Amino acid sequence: DNHDIISLKLFQLTVERTPEEEKRDREVFLPVVDNLRLPGMEAPLEPMSGLALFLIVFFSLVAIVFAIVIGIIIYNKWQEQSRKHFY
Repeated sequence: DNHDIISLKLFQLTVERTPEEEKRDREVFLPVVDNLRLPGMEAPLEPMSGLALFLIVFFSLVAIVFAIVIGIIIYNKWQEQSRKHFY
């Protein structure tokens, strides 16, 4: 079996510190993993502006219409060439 280690939470059981170390290292008492980033937990992307969305949709429609027109032209040329000419 394959297993993935996602996170580890470690605690130090015996801690002997001087009062100076206590003042300096106050955040050591409780370990945290706030900066842990798991795969698939990326921050959501900010939504697109109205102008960007409009331009994407507009140019997509223009490209689709252009492809359809080119397809019709190619189909008509193919139809003309495939006809049998008796002359």
